[in-house]
Amino acid sequence: MTLAKVLRRADHTVDLVSPLYGHIDTAKLALARRLTKLQFELGGRSWACELYTGRNPDGVELIFIGNEEVLLSANSLEGEGEQLDASRVGVFARGVTELVRQNASDYDLVHAHGWAGAAVLARLRAELPDMPSVLTVYDAAVQGRFDPADAKWLGLGDEARDGDGISALRAGLLSADQVTTLSPNYAHRLQRAESTDALSDVFREIAPKLNGLRHGIDPSVWNPATDGHLPARFDPFDMEGKDKCKAELQHDLTLPVRSDVPLFAAIGRVEGDGMDLLAKVGPDLLRNEVQLIVQLEGDGELVAIYEELWDQWPDRIQIKTGSDEAFRHKLIAASDFVVVPGREAPTDNIQMRAQRYGALPIVHREGGLADEVVDCEASLKTGSGLLYDELTPESLLASLQRAAAAFANTKAFRELQSRVMRIDHSWERTIRLYERAYRDALGAHRS
Repeated sequence: MTLAKVLRRADHTVDLVSPLYGHIDTAKLALARRLTKLQFELGGRSWACELYTGRNPDGVELIFIGNEEVLLSANSLEGEGEQLDASRVGVFARGVTELVRQNASDYDLVHAHGWAGAAVLARLRAELPDMPSVLTVYDAAVQGRFDPADAKWLGLGDEARDGDGISALRAGLLSADQVTTLSPNYAHRLQRAESTDALSDVFREIAPKLNGLRHGIDPSVWNPATDGHLPARFDPFDMEGKDKCKAELQHDLTLPVRSDVPLFAAIGRVEGDGMDLLAKVGPDLLRNEVQLIVQLEGDGELVAIYEELWDQWPDRIQIKTGSDEAFRHKLIAASDFVVVPGREAPTDNIQMRAQRYGALPIVHREGGLADEVVDCEASLKTGSGLLYDELTPESLLASLQRAAAAFANTKAFRELQSRVMRIDHSWERTIRLYERAYRDALGAHRS
């Protein structure tokens, strides 16, 4: 949504197309139902989808494609592997294709996101080969894989076949005119010959059209000087409010209220974010005079491991499960460091948010976040975070210990916090790069 908003601000006309999930309140969004339905064939039967349209306050046109049988019962299109998931993605992809076909003169190109968006582009390329397209990949390991028996529900063609299954992402990568990721570092890693990532052969094949374009952060949402979620506001020139945020969060989570110990935050999912790596170094980290607050989304064995750490060090660690956005704002604002133990490019630019709020990001040197982080040297005169070299407990622990030593240098550390808060994370440069990608996609159809 943020990309659509900033494109609209740059004077582009943008239609944002989404499935109409059951949790979407059409009345709250002031959506109008169109009288004409999208009708098409898929999987040997007929389908009809309703269209709801509206406009958000930023001027972005909203189009929701609804189908009571498969889409209204979903919360997202993130499921993969089951026949129902295949039919959901297939119906949405076919519905978008029909929408674009009926309004082809209104669109210059289609920009799709993630593996479900990749399925849309594969359908578009098969039925509307002259429509330019761009695909943004967030995590190449999540492909949208299905059994070949479900091929009729997806209709993605032979390019989707990958070994003993079907990969929606593979089909979209080979169909798109331009492909982007959220990190130049991540884009380069996907192309490396020694890469063992899924689809590495495809990424090497499409290397000429693959670019890493980091997103910015929305200053209307992520700004410590105006953030309504915070108990106190602050900016690079007056950081007293940050100290108040730290003290209040410590109090609320029953941690000792101490300004003289570094507060580390870690935000991630149970699966896929490297939070298990942080759990492994937990005992060694928590033996020191530090505090750690973990916001963990999901459940299972990893949550239990963190709870065991809490049992042993209740005055040094607290765990909060779920995806509470207000708490995330408070946590980043209160923290001195934000630990991101995985290496993939995140969708939320947490390293930029951390810097904006005066929290030093700790990230893997080879990961998708390292593009925005310059490793601090000992004097803290330069740098914007801390990097660790290997995805091992030893390497991560060494960076956490470096962070604690940096925090002890009180005056230099506060100056470093103020400096990283002034880093420009705006969207202006990113939009120019997207415009170039759009021009390249359009040019591929003019040559």
